[in-house]
Amino acid sequence: MIPWYAWIGIVFVAFSGITGLIGAIGYGRRKENPELANAILQNSEVNKALLEKLGTIETRLGAVEKTLNDIPN
Repeated sequence: MIPWYAWIGIVFVAFSGITGLIGAIGYGRRKENPELANAILQNSEVNKALLEKLGTIETRLGAVEKTLNDIPN
C-alpha cells in the first residue's frame, strides 16, 4: 500500500511527463512565421530609435540640471 503523500509525487511525475510530451509534439508542429519575424524586426528598429532619442533627451536634461545648479540661491 502506497501512503497518501506519495501519491502527490507520483501524480506530479506523471503530469510533468504528459505536459513535456505535449510540449514536444507542439514544438515539432510549430512553423516559422514570417509575419511574426518581420514584426519583431520592426519592433527592434523602433526600440533602437527610441533609445537614441532617450539618450539625446538625457543629455539635454543633464545640461538643464547643470544650469539650474549653477544659479546662486
